[in-house]
Formats: sequence, C-alpha cells, structure tokens
Amino acid sequence: MAENIRDIKKQVAEDWQNAFPQLTVHAQNKCYKIVGPIITGLELVKLPKSEDYRPHFVCYPLWKQNLKACLDTPIILKEFYNKKGLQFSIPYVKHTAFFSDVLSAVKKQMPIPLEGDVSLKSLFSAIDEHSKTPPLSAAPNSYLQAVLQESKLEIALCTGNDDQVQSVLSQIQKRNWDEAHFAMWKVDVSQWLKRLQEKVNSREKLVSQVKFNKQEKKLEKLHQSELKA
Repeated sequence: MAENIRDIKKQVAEDWQNAFPQLTVHAQNKCYKIVGPIITGLELVKLPKSEDYRPHFVCYPLWKQNLKACLDTPIILKEFYNKKGLQFSIPYVKHTAFFSDVLSAVKKQMPIPLEGDVSLKSLFSAIDEHSKTPPLSAAPNSYLQAVLQESKLEIALCTGNDDQVQSVLSQIQKRNWDEAHFAMWKVDVSQWLKRLQEKVNSREKLVSQVKFNKQEKKLEKLHQSELKA
C-alpha cells in the first residue's frame, strides 16, 4: 500500500504540472516557475494524520542570502475553496475523481497567472489581497503587514521601476505602524525604515543576489517568465 500511495502522489504532482505546463515538479509535492525576482507555483500540502492533500498557491522571494533562505518563508501562501466556501481536502486515492472540479476552482481563484509573463500591478494586487485575509487582516499595521510591504518594495527595486519604488516607499513611510507589535518581533520601526532606505540606495546589491540565486543548480530546470513593470 505504501508503494501504491507513493505512485499515486507522483501521479498527483504530474497531473497538476500538466494542468499548468510552465510549472516544473521541483519536489514531489511542489511545482514551481520563476517570474522575475520570485518563485511561484503550487504546493500540494499533505494534511496531518491523513492521506489527503490540499493545493496552495505560493510565492517566494529570490533576493535573500541563499536559496534555502528564499524558500524558508513564502510572501504569499494562498488556500483554495470549494463552492461551499470550505478548504479542499482531497484524498490521494480519490484524486482522479475530484481533480477536474478542484482544478476549475483553483484556476478561478489563482491570484496571478501561472502561464506567460506577469504584470507588476497584478502581483502587487495579489500581495494586497493576501494582506486582507485572516489572520493578517486583524492587525493592519502589524510587523507582519510591514514585511509584506517590504516585499513589494524589494520586488519594485528588482524591476527597476523607480516610480513604483517611490510610491511603495512613500506608502510605507506614511503608515502609522504598530510599534508595540514590532517590538514583539524585536524590531524598531525607525531602524526598519532606515534599512528600507538603505535598500533603495543599494538596489544593485538586491538585483545581484537575485541573479546569483537564479543560477542555483536546483532551479536550472524551472521555466522563467518576466515580471513586467
């Protein structure tokens, strides 16, 4: 049975990859592509104490110090929902029976296209929508919200769109951030704002790190699309 489940899981990943041809199976339950300075795609998360899985949309940065750090924490982790508004829980052994309906829902709820190039505007919209979902929505000026805004700034810097960089930076600087919540994460708001300005001033360092990480052997098979500014 264990061997059979392994074969089924492999087939499940292949079915999802075939549904989105520009994705590549990166690991058995992960199908990715590169879009500009991010890695994006689908992760098929196995649910605990069961042989069920749940598809998630993911988006990771490519500007951290190494690939491991990049794939440590997603910018966006989005779940998908059925017609009743419930999260999918798909038994591996019944995957084929459910796949068509689940795929249809996933395509409708996908925050950015997984085929072709992606606009900066649509990616920013996806991040903004993510910021409005629970539990993030409960604290709109929290440090976790600040991290999302910092990601938008880093993405804008990588695209070289100076107008967007200044727009995002200005929005961050005007926000009334929750200093107490920052302190819980051992971060000082004023020092954080200062570091952001330093990133803007040393944009090439960020761009170079993205180029370096894209050369990782583990990523060489991934399809690459452009992020259009």
